[in-house]
Amino acid sequence: MKILIVDDEVVSRKKAQKILSQFGECDLAVSGKEAMETFKRSHKQEYPYDLIIMDVLLPDMDGIETLKNMREWEESELKIPFGKGVRVLVVTATGLANVIPSFYEGCQGYIVKPFTKEKLVDAINNIGFDLKELFQNKQL
Repeated sequence: MKILIVDDEVVSRKKAQKILSQFGECDLAVSGKEAMETFKRSHKQEYPYDLIIMDVLLPDMDGIETLKNMREWEESELKIPFGKGVRVLVVTATGLANVIPSFYEGCQGYIVKPFTKEKLVDAINNIGFDLKELFQNKQL
């Protein structure tokens, strides 16, 4: 599994990386612009992401705008229909009101900060991955 973690907060970014690196390769981005560039590059290298974990509040371009741009790029450049692209889990510390617009842009789920290992893995499982068995076997 290839994962992109997008968060400008160091603690959350590193925590997610520590948890998720046990399930696959993790790349990091600290802004919406960097996430978009990394996302495009992964496709151009023919090694796209399976999962993106993205904070809502990011510098230069927020997570919702970044997600909107990713979905538009998937449709226009890759001919991937809306709803069939990379799975995205949105992360927020500010509450559900800031997450709702991300669902209109094609995210599949969300998690609230601060998150635990169990909550992150459950949220990822809820959007179509099966990490529970790996999670239990590794006893994270």
